[in-house]
Amino acid sequence: MLAERRAKIVATIGPSTRDPQSLEKAIKAGMNVARLNFSHGSHQDHLAVLQSVRRLSKELQAPVSILQDLQGPKVRVGKFKKGSIELIPEQIVTITIEDILGDEGLIPSDFKEITEIVKPGNRILLDDGLLELEVVKADSKEVKARVVNGGTLKDRKGMNLPGIPLPIDCLTEKDRKDLEFGIENHVDYIALSFVRKGQDIRVLREILETKKSQARIVAKIEMQEALDNLEEIVRLSDAVMVARGDLAVEVGSSKLPGYQKKIIKLANEMQKPVITATQMLDSMVENPRPTRAEITDVANAVLDGSDALMLSAESASGKYPFQAIRTMHEIITEVEKGDERYYKISMEHEFLSIPSAIGASASLSALKLSAKAIVSLTTTGKTASIITSFRPQSQVIAVTDRIEVLNRLELIWGIQTFKIQPYESMEDILTQVDQVLVSYGLARTGDRIILTLGQPIETGSKTNALFVHIVGGESVQKLEDSKLPLRCQKLPPI
Repeated sequence: MLAERRAKIVATIGPSTRDPQSLEKAIKAGMNVARLNFSHGSHQDHLAVLQSVRRLSKELQAPVSILQDLQGPKVRVGKFKKGSIELIPEQIVTITIEDILGDEGLIPSDFKEITEIVKPGNRILLDDGLLELEVVKADSKEVKARVVNGGTLKDRKGMNLPGIPLPIDCLTEKDRKDLEFGIENHVDYIALSFVRKGQDIRVLREILETKKSQARIVAKIEMQEALDNLEEIVRLSDAVMVARGDLAVEVGSSKLPGYQKKIIKLANEMQKPVITATQMLDSMVENPRPTRAEITDVANAVLDGSDALMLSAESASGKYPFQAIRTMHEIITEVEKGDERYYKISMEHEFLSIPSAIGASASLSALKLSAKAIVSLTTTGKTASIITSFRPQSQVIAVTDRIEVLNRLELIWGIQTFKIQPYESMEDILTQVDQVLVSYGLARTGDRIILTLGQPIETGSKTNALFVHIVGGESVQKLEDSKLPLRCQKLPPI
């Protein structure tokens, strides 16, 4: 069943998946997080997807996170008279900041500051690094550059200036309008593109706090400046994304694996969820099966410690979006059968908070008592997230009466989320927990579980207690498969 998988799957929604029937298939295939890419599509398009996901999530009893991915200050070339031009090695081309159509040998750019910041010898990469130029000279209106690697350059392709600090704001005017839309429609996560320093996160955080938004911030690591300020960025963010597309262009493809491991390791140490993204099953855009290299790439991202793995074009515009999601589910599930993935608990770690101490204790107690599950009674999701950072092998189950919290937790490694009714006493809690565990087939009467909660219950205290419970529910029967929440059913066909 889908609930057995620990690492989560982020699927980008696009033409291949945005109608309601396709979204239902995506959730059944294994999607935990729906990514809305605001580099493409209108607000109306995204709103329709968002509303469909929320409705389907409720009908299937399968919480789904909504991730809004802001475009950011992406530097692009302009448009050409014929839609594209050919770049020939050793050719000298002109990059202009004037608002004109490009032509052979003439490349317009929407980045007006390019003439001020480049110097002879600087590299300019186009179309995700497929084409390369070397700056020869620059004046106030244009840049002369030599073509190093040629090919076809199409309208609006990306332009990267590796190693050159860019004098641009992290949030463009478009981003601010998109952000307002996301806040109004209660997205769960907001991914900030081209983060360079901690101040970028602070700017977004201030906007969210002013608007009283509960959305969490995902910092996309895709620039050299972000790597230079990595610890500060991870500390200030709620989650991070290893955005391997632009990052590989910035640092060079050969250095990417090392940086990927470094980012994931730091995020794990700082107990921040981390998403590994870009071209994970890229061949499945066109083919029904992935390459052996892609299978290994997915497996290694799980072994490195990723909380979630992301599909981009594979699920947004590919020919086999649901097969791609299910294939990723199958690879992850197979990798997670190994015991070495679990129990990252250090007895020497100095805990700085009560929830962290409770989280480690719950994980250790589950190990020593062979507990069937760790059940976290949560109002914000914080304690449940901390528990999973210690990678317990026992199933981690978050229960609350707040559906927005359950949706948000779908990004976090290892957590299965279930809704219960409001409670007022310990007896009420245990009755409902037993009902969920036994009726959904997650535990049996007599199994041990570890329960974390805040006491006194009636005052809504934050997590401060750990309780070992023997599952009751003698009169409770497991529900028929068709009546179970989606992720507790047998693996649904797609």
